[in-house]
Order: sequence, then structure tokens, then C-alpha cells
Amino acid sequence: MQFTRPMSNFGAPPVLPAPHGDFRERMAAQFLARTLPSMTLDERFTFEERVAISMFDGNLAEADAIRVALNDYATQRARSKR
Repeated sequence: MQFTRPMSNFGAPPVLPAPHGDFRERMAAQFLARTLPSMTLDERFTFEERVAISMFDGNLAEADAIRVALNDYATQRARSKR
């Protein structure tokens, strides 16, 4: 993670995390923050495995792999509620 120093007229400013990269990374981070707490351990394992497979075999970026895995998770969850 990169850090930037905000400009201020009052001494040394605090160090703040730099904003995330592109839009896809920010959306993946938001979806992940909302979804992970509600997952069971088995769902979490399946999710993380899907992300790893998408990154390795599908040659996707991490943000794209997370979106694919979240889509699969949402689809499976919708089917189980029927």
C-alpha cells in the first residue's frame, strides 16, 4: 500500500493511505467488505479457491477474479434460497 502526505500549513501532516487504483479495484474492495462477514467458513473457502483459480488459470487481475467469485457466490446463494 502506498502512502501520501496531505498538504497542510500546520507542521508535518499525518500519513494517510493513498486512494486505491482504478474503479474496479475500489468496487471489488467494497463488495468484499460487505460480503465476507456474512459468509460461512465453507463459503469463504470456496470463494477464496475460486479467486485463486480465476487468477491462475484465467489469468485475471485480482480485482476481476474477486468480481467473478462474488458473482458465483451471489448466484449460488440465490439458488439456495429458492
